[in-house]
Amino acid sequence: MSDSSPPRQERVSTGIPGLDTVLCGGLRRSRTYMVMGLPGSGKTIFANQVCFHHASSGERVLYVTLLAESHTELVSNLRSLSFFDASRIPESITYLSAFTVLEDGGLEALLELIRKEVKSRKASLLVLDGLVAAEEVAPSRQAVKKFIHSLQVVTGIVGCTTLVLTTGGGQGLRAEHTMVDGLLMLQQRTSGVRAIRELYVRKFRGSPHLLGRHGFEITGDGIVIYPRLETVVDVSQPPVGLEQTRLGFGITGLDKMLRGGVSAGSTTILLGPPGSGKTLVGMNFLAEGARRGERGHYFAFYDSPLRMMSQAAGVGLQLEPLVARGDLEISFRPPTENVLDKLGVQLLSVIRERGARRLFLDGYDALRKASLQHTRVARFLAALVNECRTRGVTLLYSVETASSFGPEVSFPMKGISMVAENVLFMRAVELNSELRRFICALKIRNSGYDPSLRELIITEKGLEVGQVLEGGQMLMTGLPLSSGRTEPRRGLLKRRGK
Repeated sequence: MSDSSPPRQERVSTGIPGLDTVLCGGLRRSRTYMVMGLPGSGKTIFANQVCFHHASSGERVLYVTLLAESHTELVSNLRSLSFFDASRIPESITYLSAFTVLEDGGLEALLELIRKEVKSRKASLLVLDGLVAAEEVAPSRQAVKKFIHSLQVVTGIVGCTTLVLTTGGGQGLRAEHTMVDGLLMLQQRTSGVRAIRELYVRKFRGSPHLLGRHGFEITGDGIVIYPRLETVVDVSQPPVGLEQTRLGFGITGLDKMLRGGVSAGSTTILLGPPGSGKTLVGMNFLAEGARRGERGHYFAFYDSPLRMMSQAAGVGLQLEPLVARGDLEISFRPPTENVLDKLGVQLLSVIRERGARRLFLDGYDALRKASLQHTRVARFLAALVNECRTRGVTLLYSVETASSFGPEVSFPMKGISMVAENVLFMRAVELNSELRRFICALKIRNSGYDPSLRELIITEKGLEVGQVLEGGQMLMTGLPLSSGRTEPRRGLLKRRGK
C-alpha cells in the first residue's frame, strides 16, 4: 500500500518576521544550525520565538539549557513578549536543565540525555542553549567536534531540527562552528553613541539565502528582522510604454512647463533649501493623482499627518476628503534613530501591499541619518527606484541643499542618473529688494520641457508657477544681476568680503 498522506514540508518556518525571507523559505527540516552572538545579542529571544511559533502549529519542542540560569527566571523574562504562551508549557514546549548531567558525566552523558528526551517527547525541534559550557568541560577540541557530529546524527535520524546557541567563547570561529548546516550570527555595532543590531548568515548549506548584514530590532513582539532592501527588490523589466504616460502636478503653469508632467514610473528629485516649497509641490502631486483615482502615499519624516493636512489647508490644498476615501495615505516616523532597512521594509509594503501608484518620500536627509554608512544610501535609493520602475510607481523625493543662498548648488550623492530621471530645482532669491521663489527643471529625461526660471507663487489659494523671472540675471548663482547691469551689486560684493 502506498502512503497517501501529504509529504512533510522540507522547510521549517521560524516565525521571526523577515527571517524566512533572509533564509529563502526558513530552516531546512532535520538540519542543525548554530546561532552565535555575544551576551545580550538576542540569542535566547531568537530561539524561544522559534520554539513558540513551532509549538503553535502542533509540533513539540525540547529546550535544553546548559547554563546555571533557572527556568523560572528564563520564563519570567519571556512573559513580557507577545509570542509567549504559558499554556504551551510543558505539554508542547519542555524546558530541561542538563547542567548537572554535563558536569557529572561529560559530553557523552549529555548526548545520551538528548537522545532519550527527543525520542520520548517526540520533539521535532531541539534547542541546545549554552554550547560554551560544553566546550569548557570537554577534554579536547576533538571531543567537541565529535559531540557536534554525533548530535547531528542523532537528531537527523528522528527528523528533529536543531538550534545550538553559543557565544563562541570570544575566540572567533572554530572548526566545530562550521560543521553545522548553518551559522547565523547576531551582532551589535556602534557608531558614536548609536548602536544597531544586525543578522549575518555566514553559512546556510543546501539552500540560497540573502547575503550581507540585515538590521533587526528587539521589540515587544520579539525579534523583527529587516532584510536589506538591495537584496529583495523586484528585478524584472518595467512595463512597456509606461514612460509615454504623463502625470501632472495639478499646479497651474508647472504642468505646462513640463509638457504635461513627469513620465509614469519615473523618479523625480525635488531639490532646494528649506522653505523653497518642496513639500508643497510633492503634496500637490499626490493630491492630483488621488483626484484622478491614483492612490498616493506621503512617506513623511518631518510633519505628523494632522500637522501636514493643516499646513496644506493653509495654502488651499484640502487633503481630508482624499484621505477619508482612501486615495491618499500619510504615514509618519520621527527623524530620530531610524533603521534604514526598517524604512526599506515599510516602503516595500507601501508599494506592494498598499498599492500606491504615486509615492512622495520627504526627505533624503532622514535616510542618510538612518544609515551608519552614508555611502550606502545611494545604493538603497537605486534599489527603491528600480522597484518603483518595475511596479509602475511614480516616485518623488525631496533633497535639501546645504545652503539657501550662494553660488554653488551641489547634489548630496554621486551617480544622480542612477537614482532619478528628473530633477526640479527650487530656490529663493533676492531680486529688487524682494525675496522671491523660483522653480526650474534641471533635467527631464525622454521629454522636452521649458528650461526657464519661473516664479513659484504660494498663496492661501494654492501654488502657481508664473512668468519667467524678469529683472535679473544669474539667479542660479545666488548673486543676481539686475537687468542692464554688467556687475554684481556692490552691496552683495561687500557682504561677501570683497
